[in-house]
Amino acid sequence: MITLNQYVGVHRESPDWTIARQQNASNLLKACAALEAEMSRAGVLFPDNPATKNGVSGQTFGGFRPQDCPQGAPKSSHKEGLAVDRYDPRGEIDAWCMAHPDRLAFHGIFIEHSSKTPGWSHWTIKSPASGNRIFMP
Repeated sequence: MITLNQYVGVHRESPDWTIARQQNASNLLKACAALEAEMSRAGVLFPDNPATKNGVSGQTFGGFRPQDCPQGAPKSSHKEGLAVDRYDPRGEIDAWCMAHPDRLAFHGIFIEHSSKTPGWSHWTIKSPASGNRIFMP
């Protein structure tokens, strides 16, 4: 399970890490933890990223991103505390999610299509413009 401290990472002192974004992130991580627990019971493994030493993908921008982060648009889900990239080097997390959109819906999670996320799985609690549970970025 990803903690709030792991999610914010090196950006915890950023002025962009507001109370509202912290609350968003808490809601996100609660939904993620519930889905992860279900997936773990089904045998899905959640490896730690060697770079972050936890389940957040990337080097520094897989969790919360400050507004001046070069990755993502202004007000993107990551910059609002509404999305996380899960470390998924073998694609097992994405494969399970792609096969179980009903369970994503139950937990209030939307994911980017696995063809667009090699090595990670993008989870968000913000509905994309398409409204699709599994969407193309």
